[in-house]
Amino acid sequence: MGFFRFRKTISLGKFFRINVSKTGASLSAGRPGATINVRKDRVDGTVGIPGSGLSYKERLSNRGCASVLLFALMLASTLAGVLVWAR
Repeated sequence: MGFFRFRKTISLGKFFRINVSKTGASLSAGRPGATINVRKDRVDGTVGIPGSGLSYKERLSNRGCASVLLFALMLASTLAGVLVWAR
């Protein structure tokens, strides 16, 4: 038996997105090839080869509060990497 899925993505610039689905909302940061996704209950990291359909996803944290802290650290490192790459 099949089931219905719902997902809407709202872009917040080049590196950030808000994702809304029937199970809740999440915030994604990253670029094609490497993304961090923060939900209320966990943090997931995904790396892949853009355009190929190949990717690897791993849960980085199972805690809500720790997820926010981890996301802040990952966001800071991503922004630092972008600034270094832009120069």
